[in-house]
Amino acid sequence: MCRLFTLSVALAGLAPPLLAEEPPLCGTSGQGDWPRIQEIFTGEWLIEHQAGYATMGGMVLPFPGAGEVETITIWQMGDTLQATHPEAQAPLVLRLADEPRWVIGDVGPDIPEPLLSPDEVALTAGCDQIELPRLVGTSTAVVDGVRMDFTYRMMAMDWGTLYGIMEINSVVHGTPVDARRTVWMQAVSP
Repeated sequence: MCRLFTLSVALAGLAPPLLAEEPPLCGTSGQGDWPRIQEIFTGEWLIEHQAGYATMGGMVLPFPGAGEVETITIWQMGDTLQATHPEAQAPLVLRLADEPRWVIGDVGPDIPEPLLSPDEVALTAGCDQIELPRLVGTSTAVVDGVRMDFTYRMMAMDWGTLYGIMEINSVVHGTPVDARRTVWMQAVSP
């Protein structure tokens, strides 16, 4: 409960933009809701990458937060949403999630725990996470000759706030590397 209060206080100054006719958030997770979801999520967003963890060669290592807020742009491309950052090699292609409930597992005492779990985010929205708009975005980048596959799982906390889990999968010198950390996105008012 203390984490929910902390999040509420932290987000109080980041009020989402007002929509002329804001549709209900709960129950808008189906394919029939996709055109409205695309319309609402199109625009500029502030994104903050928080701390998480990385696994490599049987070790679990802390994965620090980025420490800065960046701006990304989400736009409609045909029947998809795409998101890009000015430094990204390729856009993140977004689609509605058709996955079971998202969970964050316990990885050990030395790894920072996320501010909120997906179920706690859904609790603040007042419904089950499966009833919320959930997006999955994928992209690929090559850094120093190493391919990195990115997956973002994002869930609406309200129409101007997205909670997400960023995953990076790669192989470095023959060793699989998997990293996870939470992200928060806030719509920039027009």
